[in-house]
Amino acid sequence: MIRMFLAAAIASAWVVGCVSTATAQGSYPEKPLQLIVPFPAGGASDVVGRIIAGELEARMGKPVIVLNRPGGGTTIAAKEVVNAAPDGYTLFSSSNSTFTLQNAVKENVPYDSAKDFEPIGQTGTLAMVLVTHRDNPIKDVAALVAAAKANPDKLSLASFGVATISHFAGELFKSSAGIKMVHLPYKGSAPAMNDLMGKHIEYHVDTVIAIRPLLESGVRPLAVFSAKRSPFLPDVPTLAELGYPNIDLVSWGTVVAPKGIPPAIRDRLASVLEEVVASPSVIERFQKVGYEAGFKRYSDWPGFIAKETAEMKELARKGGIKEE
Repeated sequence: MIRMFLAAAIASAWVVGCVSTATAQGSYPEKPLQLIVPFPAGGASDVVGRIIAGELEARMGKPVIVLNRPGGGTTIAAKEVVNAAPDGYTLFSSSNSTFTLQNAVKENVPYDSAKDFEPIGQTGTLAMVLVTHRDNPIKDVAALVAAAKANPDKLSLASFGVATISHFAGELFKSSAGIKMVHLPYKGSAPAMNDLMGKHIEYHVDTVIAIRPLLESGVRPLAVFSAKRSPFLPDVPTLAELGYPNIDLVSWGTVVAPKGIPPAIRDRLASVLEEVVASPSVIERFQKVGYEAGFKRYSDWPGFIAKETAEMKELARKGGIKEE
């Protein structure tokens, strides 16, 4: 009799729990959501995050508030997300800077990229570009490689910061081409581009976002780092086209949630996000900042993170990339 009573009680509790969970998920969202962005307001990543937030809000019927949490190479924001309740009300819009590059250069990252986040979906990519100024007599990649091989460590290649995607891209180019160039790290894209325009530096790696407005002012793009040409620079060849088939490095953006989010809520968010990224108006707004829209669900997030992290660690080892 006691066994029957216990069995009935357990079954009743299970049913109640399932109904409560289903009800909670069925009515989601019941309050405003927050989308954390690990960069200051006004930059390209912030613009992308705000576009996503606005579109999610319109489709889900609740406010989506953007919270900028810059600092720590994106780790401050990432840690805040990891510590948030996995209830679907805290989302994180970031890039490989958070999920793989930090792991490649830091001994102690305050989160586990593979285990602490639940991916909602990739939102797009941002191409990296090798550039010079228009008065440089070396006008293509072949001539640059030849000059660098003839003069090891005499030419310099700038980036917009130590251990940034710009730095990694530059080291990947040097490694693939078998050349030695001096790395010149800047504190951001703007000062690096200003020095390039002023002819204080000869070569630099930056985003297509930074390059496009300056094409008429003297910046000459030599090649892009993605596997296919950028739709924003269709006449600029890829490094793969120029004989470096292993070069395919972009800044990819994704939206994630804290690990443990209910699967039904995760799947709903993924479906809505996919709809957002495919929207013609969103694609057009992304294009204005040079961001190429492209939704992707991750079938194996831990495997994806592990693979890219290993590649970036090897690149960091070869190029001597270390955290500041």
